[in-house]
Amino acid sequence: MGSAENGVALVNPIPALIAALIWAFSPIYYGVYLKKFGMLTLNFIRTSLGAGVLLLPALYFGFQQGAIFAVLSGVITLAVGDSLFLISIREVGASVATPVVYTYVLLIQLTAFSVGESVLATNIVSATLIIVGVLLLSRGGGQAPRIKGIIIALGASLIWTVGQDLLKVASSAGLQFVSLAFLRDGSAAIALGLTLLVRGRPLSFFKKKVTPREGGYLAIVSISDLALGSAIYVYSVSTTGLALTVILTSLSPFLTQVFSKLLGKETPTNMDILGGLLIVLALVIVTI
Repeated sequence: MGSAENGVALVNPIPALIAALIWAFSPIYYGVYLKKFGMLTLNFIRTSLGAGVLLLPALYFGFQQGAIFAVLSGVITLAVGDSLFLISIREVGASVATPVVYTYVLLIQLTAFSVGESVLATNIVSATLIIVGVLLLSRGGGQAPRIKGIIIALGASLIWTVGQDLLKVASSAGLQFVSLAFLRDGSAAIALGLTLLVRGRPLSFFKKKVTPREGGYLAIVSISDLALGSAIYVYSVSTTGLALTVILTSLSPFLTQVFSKLLGKETPTNMDILGGLLIVLALVIVTI
């Protein structure tokens, strides 16, 4: 890593890696809750919880220029993109959906120039390694992924790309990272709530009975994901840059696979290990 004296900005990967760790757990648990909630309802609950936790800090920091881009990012990324992601989890499981949706990493590298960032050759190499790695992970179980879930996950990937570019624009305009995260969560929650009202199902929260313990776990996962994780992610985008942050957070698919196995859901295969090593190699390349 270059020194400040040599004119090379120091890279702090810690915030993005913390977000990656948080986001590795959440898809596993969302897969469980999709059996109890409708997809739109689950997304509404998680975004509402995230916005609720961030409300007071956001009011303290205020809303500067760029707020409209944060709102658009929330609606596009969290309301639309995450809803598609949840559907893909329901169709093919978190261990397949998460790697596939992270193909947006490569798309970000190709679009980062549109929001004023230079795209380094090492970023392209790292992104390519990640794509190969996540594809290996998605097929590591020896079972062919169902085409419907894969297509939906790829759709989420495309939408995430647009939303992440809008996030970078909001951050570059000077919007404080906590306020930005709140506006994303809040705008998504409002959009999802209105959708539920239009569909005539505002109170159809439960498919099956949810115990207080299950509700508590959902609150913890949602707040960790969309309050803590989102705020840390936005902070990383504002300090490290969009292109590099999305590469660093792409450790999530590998960790999702690992945690799924540790929970006894899958057995590691050689293809899993190879895919994970490619992702780790990509992270090493991009941070040296």
